[in-house]
Amino acid sequence: MPFGGYQVLGNTGVDRKTLVWIKEGVDDTLQFMQTALDEFTANSEDTTPIKTCIGALHRIEGVMQLVEIKGAKMLSAELELLACALVEEKVKHKIEAAEVLAAGMYQLTGYLESLYHGQADLPLILLPILNDCRACREAELFSEGDFFSPLLSSTVSLADAGQCSIAGDVSMVAKKMRPGYLSGLLGIIKQDHESENLEKLIFVLENLLGASITEEAKRFWWIASGVVDLLQAGDLKPSIAIKMLLGRIDRQIHRVIKNGESTFNEDLAEKVSKNLLFYIAQSPACNERVGQIQAAFRLGDTSMADIDKARESLYGFNVNMIDSVTTQLNEELLTIKDGLDIARRSGTSGSEELASLLKNFSMVADILNMLGMGKQMALMNQQREFLADKVSRNETLVDDDLMGIATALLQVESAIAHLASAIHYADDDQDGIAPAEYEALLKIVAKELLDIMRSIKEAVDHYALEGPSSLAVLADTPDLLKQMANVMRTINDEQQASLADAINQFVCQELILNEEGVSGERLDLLADAITGLENYCQAVLEESVAPELGLQVAIASMAKLGFPLEQGSSQFGAYSDVA
Repeated sequence: MPFGGYQVLGNTGVDRKTLVWIKEGVDDTLQFMQTALDEFTANSEDTTPIKTCIGALHRIEGVMQLVEIKGAKMLSAELELLACALVEEKVKHKIEAAEVLAAGMYQLTGYLESLYHGQADLPLILLPILNDCRACREAELFSEGDFFSPLLSSTVSLADAGQCSIAGDVSMVAKKMRPGYLSGLLGIIKQDHESENLEKLIFVLENLLGASITEEAKRFWWIASGVVDLLQAGDLKPSIAIKMLLGRIDRQIHRVIKNGESTFNEDLAEKVSKNLLFYIAQSPACNERVGQIQAAFRLGDTSMADIDKARESLYGFNVNMIDSVTTQLNEELLTIKDGLDIARRSGTSGSEELASLLKNFSMVADILNMLGMGKQMALMNQQREFLADKVSRNETLVDDDLMGIATALLQVESAIAHLASAIHYADDDQDGIAPAEYEALLKIVAKELLDIMRSIKEAVDHYALEGPSSLAVLADTPDLLKQMANVMRTINDEQQASLADAINQFVCQELILNEEGVSGERLDLLADAITGLENYCQAVLEESVAPELGLQVAIASMAKLGFPLEQGSSQFGAYSDVA
């Protein structure tokens, strides 16, 4: 069925017990693969550790095919192909490919847990990591046309969109401009003066836009310029897939040199346009051009907020799963701190002596990025750039410089210490109870609520079987639900308190006071509401991904019963601010 501008290619009907079993197997494989990938990273010439991963990934793919989880099957298949390409030495950037393998395994287990909590099986959620896997082995990227349907047939007025600074037709302009584009692209790939190199790309694309005549050609250069605008604004990361797309734009320039604007009538140009528009669709409008592109192709009509929310949930790992990663992060941070300490004690603080630490900064930033800790990643990149600038100028670091770097490291170290909370805790507001303390408190409350809810479920189940004649079994239910609401209000979780109140109203009005009883359909909805609230509490105890999905089911069920939550309690409660 349609999901915004996308298609739902699968909707898992696998029961929860089966999903738990599958996920446990994937978690075990993740731990095994992390060790193997660490060994490979230490010695990328020895592919033996990667060979041991291939069989495990193949078994995972087989299980996913058996239970028909399409998104997980696609990802496990791509991970296996990437592992095979590494073993066969068909990958140019081995370390980068190993990092993609690690990120893919983490997202696979997160995806399975999101299904456990009710998320639809949407392969689109996994599209960025799928394309990163394919880009590592230089395979054709998945076309967003399979999931994403922008209106490429839309008429776009680009008569005054740009002017060309070089005389001649578009083929001649492309021939003269292509070296500048290649120079900028090479700089971006090497991460060297990225802003300056992005400006080179913009200059070339705007001139090609001005030199083109057909609407198809103008539209392509316009869309391409929008993606570079997003990179320039920092709203789009230069991932391996994005770099490959920038290379596809260069191929289009080369085709224009040979065949002129007729090349834009080919399917390949349309595929590249769809890939570019996909990234524009999920980014904010950083300038007028990007806003116009989003409006022209109705990219705002798609439900990207839901896709983004589901994609973020892939990073909600529990603490046990990420032990190996946090150990590696702490080792890298310790190396950096030791290097800084040696420089400080030497009394010279020469930047040349610190140059060897730059790779450690990059390693930490890459792992933080993989874990979705964007704020901490940006902090590490900022310090790396500061240190790299000092090294390039051969300048000596003063005490204030060293203290500034040390302070940043402490912030990152603190975030890692509470990684389960830090992944989702993006709010800078530190007022009130600390996230880690609140999470511990919430677990205590969740455990208490589960005990109360078992009593409520038993009473409601008994009533459902026996009917109004067994009304006495519900005698304690209103008081238990009031107790639940009061407990939640003590920790400022108004949403769960309101949900308990709504269930209580239904029980009192339609079960206890209604001698004729209610239909089986309405009792099923009540059961769904109670089960949804129970699943939320269980998810909190298990540090699971997206615990709020259980609440969504419960709220929707009560709304169908005609007992919606009071206005003002529709946003997820305090847990969503810290979990």
